[in-house]
Amino acid sequence: MYANRVALSYYGVTLDEWRQRNNGSEVHPDDVDRIKAHIDRSLTTGAANELEMRLRAGDGTYRWFLVRSNPLSRRPGTARAVVHRMYDIEDRKRAEERLQEENVALREEIDKTSMFEEIVGASPALTAVLSRVSKVASSDSTVLISGETGTGKELVARAIHRRSRRASRAFVAVNCAAIPRDLIASELFGHEKGRLLALSSDGSAGSN
Repeated sequence: MYANRVALSYYGVTLDEWRQRNNGSEVHPDDVDRIKAHIDRSLTTGAANELEMRLRAGDGTYRWFLVRSNPLSRRPGTARAVVHRMYDIEDRKRAEERLQEENVALREEIDKTSMFEEIVGASPALTAVLSRVSKVASSDSTVLISGETGTGKELVARAIHRRSRRASRAFVAVNCAAIPRDLIASELFGHEKGRLLALSSDGSAGSN
């Protein structure tokens, strides 16, 4: 019905051309459905609301605007027109997008770095180990880590845990060599009063 000089200048049209345009033709195609629902809601409820949308300028480019809509009637279902006040928020949206991209990149960098933060080295042998850690961490397979005392088996186990789907749960390290032979079964499998667990030489287990 009407647009002020600032809006007409942005769209690059005269007031007559504005009145003859296809309604909503200046809205970005991806936003059309949201905007239509937004306007219908304003006309039906008579309530003011606001929405972010992209509007096409006279040169064919799109910019983000915060559009605040006020129906001319406050009584539900009686509004026949809506006044839209548009505020250019293009710079803010671009800043938000850059910040989001930076946050994603930072999270990926932190995740990549923290995975092996306790393991220091760049030798071909260590690189091969860390590559295998990355491969097995996402699986549910049991992993056997072998090596001399002091070579960092627990560090590798922690790296696998940190990269696995169980990362949010506790990591429990158990030194089996420090547990007496008679107690190792109850330490690893639990102990129930009045119940006897026996381990045979062939690896089978039985209980009473």
